[in-house]
Amino acid sequence: MWVLIGSKKVDKVFCLIFVIMGGIALAIQSPVNAGLGKRVGSLEGGLLSFIGGVLVLLVLVLVFGKGNLMAFTQVPKWQLLGGFLGVIAVMSVIVATPHLGVGVVLVGILLGQVVMGVVIDHFGLFRSPVVPLSPLRIGGVIFIIIGVVMVFKSKIGG
Repeated sequence: MWVLIGSKKVDKVFCLIFVIMGGIALAIQSPVNAGLGKRVGSLEGGLLSFIGGVLVLLVLVLVFGKGNLMAFTQVPKWQLLGGFLGVIAVMSVIVATPHLGVGVVLVGILLGQVVMGVVIDHFGLFRSPVVPLSPLRIGGVIFIIIGVVMVFKSKIGG
């Protein structure tokens, strides 16, 4: 039940609880950012959201950080795309949530994450471990697609 992260053992159940908390945070973040975007503008809302995140991360790095920020010059350049990808994710939520609702937006995001995750796993993209495509994984993706369709149709009255 333990997984090694850095030089520390971390319980896999803790990791699962942590990602569930991340999902809860994303669900709350969706209407919060959408409301901000409606008041100040979509791009401006995204900027303010990221500024808030940078400030929190700065405090965390200053208090708990043990890494080396200057090592960024030595990483492959594709590993620096996270911020750009975060902008796409946050802006999609800010723009879509007022039109589709939080539920539809989140299941759509979930579908995109799972499909891309399965592709990344299968091909070992971005230096991740290879996890081959299997009937169970394909079935899981199909169930999520069905869920997205059901949640979307319930929103539009289908």
